[in-house]
Amino acid sequence: MTRPDFEDALSKHRREIQSLDGEILRLIAKRGEIAHEIGMLKRDARIPLRNYEVESRVVTRLRDRARELGLDGSVGEELAVFLIRRAVETQSPLVDSLHDGDRRRVLVVGGCGGMGRWVSRFLHVQGHTVRVHDPADAEGGFPRVSTLAEGAAWAELTLLAVPIGATAAALHEIASHNPPGVVAEMCSVKSHLVDDLSALRERGVRVVSFHPMFGPGARVLSGKQVLICRAGHARDEAIVEELFTATSAQVVPVDLAEHDRHMAAVLGMAHLLNVGFARALDLFGLSFAELAAVSGVTFRRQAGTTREVASENPRLYYEIQERNPHTKEVLRTLIDAFEEIRRSVDEGDAARFEAIMDAGRCFFESEGSPPAEAAP
Repeated sequence: MTRPDFEDALSKHRREIQSLDGEILRLIAKRGEIAHEIGMLKRDARIPLRNYEVESRVVTRLRDRARELGLDGSVGEELAVFLIRRAVETQSPLVDSLHDGDRRRVLVVGGCGGMGRWVSRFLHVQGHTVRVHDPADAEGGFPRVSTLAEGAAWAELTLLAVPIGATAAALHEIASHNPPGVVAEMCSVKSHLVDDLSALRERGVRVVSFHPMFGPGARVLSGKQVLICRAGHARDEAIVEELFTATSAQVVPVDLAEHDRHMAAVLGMAHLLNVGFARALDLFGLSFAELAAVSGVTFRRQAGTTREVASENPRLYYEIQERNPHTKEVLRTLIDAFEEIRRSVDEGDAARFEAIMDAGRCFFESEGSPPAEAAP
């Protein structure tokens, strides 16, 4: 084949691929429209967003179809996961706008911050009347109250979306105005607030603690947890809980006294591992570009998570560690674990190293471990 013939044939095939790419996108858009219609049916029928039995059938169907077409079955599985994720993202805003309780007047303190904006938008979509109070000049997109006293008197529910270190002072300031409604804080760490919360309840303040296990970047609630900390009056906790009951989020009750020990592992330990991994890589002396060029799947996955953590607010992450009374225990546990690994390698003790890995495998396979989802 001459060079001109080669160029013509190559251009022809590229045009065919371009046309096919456009058709694939058109079909994905069409599928999205149908998924939207299904989402509205789910919303109106008050049925859960996720049906894992159906999702499993989708994965199986596309895997089998891929094989029928001479492709590897993994191609069908990966496509199924992508399509399911897109359907969930399409349907979640419809289902997550549901609210089975009364529509309320809600004041969001710190409503111009990241989480404050998220909460305000979420409540507005649910049909609540939202106002914000925030000393920042930033535009929050919702009407402001001129003073906290005005807002506390107006609100049936006051949500605090303020920094961890400012929460106690904000609670007491609101309490000084004798709010008639529920006052709910959403700190990532609770121990430093326990005495304040107890004192405020004794004064008759209807204070509640909860913890959304996601940040302001969350686009969907599917797969997300909202912790309701049991410590106050059940009727007041129910008002906060019902904000999420009809959504695709999972509401999980947690004893207030146990909250921070759980968070020390699922937040504190996870954060420390990734902060430490980033720091160790920085100290190791090779650039990220050099390492990425020769990396495998494990490194790329870990680096992806670590990069996300390293991009977060350092002050917030420091406060999560500093305010949690269990952080020292977490650090000691991590140091002990790495020291055990170091000794097994230094001493050439393969059996000990294998035992460490076996113990880790058994931990994740232990009774009561949650099953893997069919799709993200």
